[in-house]
Amino acid sequence: MISTSYVVSAARLVRIAALTFAVALLVGFVALQSFASNYGATHQSLVMRTADANPALTAAIASQQSAGRVCGEKPALTDTILFQRLGESKVRVLSFDEAIAASSAREGWIRSYCV
Repeated sequence: MISTSYVVSAARLVRIAALTFAVALLVGFVALQSFASNYGATHQSLVMRTADANPALTAAIASQQSAGRVCGEKPALTDTILFQRLGESKVRVLSFDEAIAASSAREGWIRSYCV
């Protein structure tokens, strides 16, 4: 015959396993719902032409284009970089090395790459 203590222990083990499974299932469901709530959602992004907002940049791009170069925001390996220092409205032409060093030192930002 099976002792009563084994039956009680087995019943307790089944209850603990069922409760653990239910809690894990609930946590998994909440996690999936939180990740799935943004899946496939459309986000509006503000796209603004930087050349339209900054007349100095527009003038610098125009002078580079008159010299036969094509300027764009996509990084390119070139020696003609339009760079704007922090606090200045003037856009300067720097070499690639100078622009990377100044950008790394957080002196300003690269506005355009002209190839």
